[in-house]
Amino acid sequence: MLETINDLLIAARHAASLILRDAADVNPLLLILGTVLYVVSQAVRTRGWHTIIEAAYPGSPLRPRDTCFAYLAGSGLNAVIPARGGDVVKLTLVRRRIPDSSYATLTGTFVPETVFETLFGTALVVWALTQGFLPVPTSSGELPSFDVTFVIHHPVLTALIAVGGGALLYLVGRTLRRGATTLIERFRIGLAIFGTPRRFVTGVASWQALARLIRLGSLAAFMAAFELPVTVTTVVLVMAAQGGGRIIPLAPASAGLRLAMLSYGFVEITGQPVDIAQITAFTFGVGTVLMVTGLAIASVILWRELGTLNPRKAVRAARAAITPEGDDAAPSVA
Repeated sequence: MLETINDLLIAARHAASLILRDAADVNPLLLILGTVLYVVSQAVRTRGWHTIIEAAYPGSPLRPRDTCFAYLAGSGLNAVIPARGGDVVKLTLVRRRIPDSSYATLTGTFVPETVFETLFGTALVVWALTQGFLPVPTSSGELPSFDVTFVIHHPVLTALIAVGGGALLYLVGRTLRRGATTLIERFRIGLAIFGTPRRFVTGVASWQALARLIRLGSLAAFMAAFELPVTVTTVVLVMAAQGGGRIIPLAPASAGLRLAMLSYGFVEITGQPVDIAQITAFTFGVGTVLMVTGLAIASVILWRELGTLNPRKAVRAARAAITPEGDDAAPSVA
């Protein structure tokens, strides 16, 4: 297994040259179709988030297109800015449209927005596990273990660490106690959609399910553009490989094992070997196209909303706008 993974990682080095050398073999029309369908799926998904925000702030002047622009801008920035800085931009652009809104409440809306995606992603991982496509430890010797001899041989040091950690948690808790109650109450407002399960299903999960269906079409177009075998099962396999690393933080999150999952899966499903370099070119090629597209869309939205084309500048402006909850000032870009 490890030797195969190393071979896959080595294949990544010539993936870029493969794309450039064989660019004529990539169908540009299918590539464009896949990109358009991906953007449409992202836009459709935002309708679910809009419903969640409406439940938290009934009667707010926020329009669906405002939510869509905020979501697309933030998602595009998340591809190039670490620590999910784009999420700050999402919240800031939405808060500009809702008077007297709270960052704590808007942050809370992220929780119900991810429920369906988490459940769907988990189902894909379970499916991949049952098919044997997802490498996991099969024996206790492959799992990391804690050496209890440290506690036995260093009891005093262990006790000091425990006491010190407990004291630190107590001090932090006591410091935050005063503002924690208000913060928690505002955060809970963002979960208001859970109080109406039917509305959650019809106004959130339904839109996200439709977005996933459109995303399957996008993946099918991308796979056809790179001349990979396209069936319902292979498309689901690619979706599982792309999202599995976000669900369980194990080795499959690495590019090498993700490529291994696709390599073994394609052979198992189709009965035909697929060139590893071709899979690598598909993975990195599609990722690059979507990153560039997302950043381009984000830049247009940032110029429209904040008057800047600089992603880092937009994130700094958004973070600067996170002032005390009573301050509703819009962010300024210097």
